[in-house]
Amino acid sequence: MKKVFISILVIVGIFTATILYAANLFGIVSDKTGKPVETKVTLKDDKGAQVGQPVATDKKGNYAFKDIKPGSYVVVVGAKDEWKIFVGPGETRRDFSLK
Repeated sequence: MKKVFISILVIVGIFTATILYAANLFGIVSDKTGKPVETKVTLKDDKGAQVGQPVATDKKGNYAFKDIKPGSYVVVVGAKDEWKIFVGPGETRRDFSLK
């Protein structure tokens, strides 16, 4: 019985750690007028290294990065627009308007 209880605690601990340290970043990219933009979105860590693969926005300007570590990032939208952001655990929404 004691082994079963310990096994359950380990499984719950792993599940909780995964939830606490997993993050999703999503949002909408639009132009100056608020119209959605189809473009590429790249995520870089605070040292400038690319995180995962870039994603493409859909026709409504939506983008999403799933299962990233919480922390500081630079989001590069298109070829030149960049924003420094912080992504917390869980869901983080950041919408971007191109200059």
